[in-house]
Amino acid sequence: MSLKRALVAVMLALAGMWALGCSNSNSPTSGSAFMLVLNATVANTAMASTITEADLIVDGATATIFLPPLPAASDALTTSGQAGTGPHTMAIAINGQTTSPNSYTVSMATVQVFDLNRTLLKTIMLPTQSAVLATGGSISYSFSL
Repeated sequence: MSLKRALVAVMLALAGMWALGCSNSNSPTSGSAFMLVLNATVANTAMASTITEADLIVDGATATIFLPPLPAASDALTTSGQAGTGPHTMAIAINGQTTSPNSYTVSMATVQVFDLNRTLLKTIMLPTQSAVLATGGSISYSFSL
């Protein structure tokens, strides 16, 4: 990975911690704010090492970028931050791969919801999804708080 790509990845990962809760009245400073931890595992369905970049996108903003030194068959993506009540989105995008298109599966996708005192309120389990994705394609989820 080049130094430039590494710096961009670090900056986007740091910005991603604040990406949650950026839509409409879902301000992270509102009285109904929550802490969230989002997790998802993306894998090439055939377990072929094709992934050169996978992004976790929350409410339209890139929260995590996976840039392996060598093509990978899978990765666990995670991010955390604050979000307000209402609808939210999470997507796993394949933004780099050795060949295109490929079949990918997102599994073990969860949203852990905590109050601001870090007490776990609930865990939202999102269903496993598979899709054939060209470079730039994504698997998306919607959830509400």
